[in-house]
Amino acid sequence: MRNIKVAIIDDKVLDSDRLLNLLNNYFDNSQDYSIQTKVFATAFQFLDEFSNNYDLLFLDINMPQMNGLELANKIREINNNIALIFVTNYASLAIDGYGVDALGFIVKPVKQIELNKVVDKFLKRFEENIADRKLVIKIKSGYQTLYLSQIKYIEVNVHDIFIYTTQGTFKTRGTLKLIEKELSSPKIEKCSNCFLINLDYVESIMKDDIIIDGKRIKIARNRKKDFLDAFVNYYK
Repeated sequence: MRNIKVAIIDDKVLDSDRLLNLLNNYFDNSQDYSIQTKVFATAFQFLDEFSNNYDLLFLDINMPQMNGLELANKIREINNNIALIFVTNYASLAIDGYGVDALGFIVKPVKQIELNKVVDKFLKRFEENIADRKLVIKIKSGYQTLYLSQIKYIEVNVHDIFIYTTQGTFKTRGTLKLIEKELSSPKIEKCSNCFLINLDYVESIMKDDIIIDGKRIKIARNRKKDFLDAFVNYYK
C-alpha cells in the first residue's frame, strides 16, 4: 500500500474539516493507498514547516496576508513536483493557477463527487511519476532536482546524505528514512541502515556485496533476505 502525504492550507476551519472528511471517505475505500494529512490555517504556517515530501496540496485561494496563488508560486520556486489543487469560492479565481502547473481546482462547498474527480486525476499522475520520481534536495549552492532514474545509490554518514547519480555526487543533510519515503518506489531498496540502492544499477550480487560501478556495498545480515527477495521480484 502506497502512503500519500497531503496538506490542506485553508484559513476557514469548517472548510478544511469538510475537505478532510471527504478525503478520508475517498481513501477509506482504497486497498492501494493510505494518506497522511496535516491542516494549516495560513500560508506562513505551512512555509515554516514545509518539506519536500508532500505529494499533494490543497490550497485555499482566498486567504489573508498570503493567498493560495502567492503560496503556490513560493512552492514552485522550491519544488516543481508537488501536485497542487486549488479550493475556491469562485471558479474564475483559479484560472491563474495554471501558471504554476496546478492539477485542477474545486469549488466550495466541496462535494464528494468533485473531490473524487480531482483525486482520481492526481492518482493517475502519481502512478505515472513513480517510475521516474523527482527528488529535490538542498545543497550548498541552493536546490537540486534529481530524477529517480539518475540515482544509483544513496549513502548516509551521520546526518550527511551522499547521492550518487549519473550526473555526479550530491551532498545534502537529512535522514535515509525520509529520502526513502520521498522516493517511494519498488526500484529503491535498503540494504543496510546506511545505504539505499536503485535496483536498476545493480551489476551483480556476490555473497554479501552489491556491485555498482565496481564499488562493493555490503548487505547487512538482517536485510539480506528482504533485499534479495526485492531484487528477484523486481526482475520477474
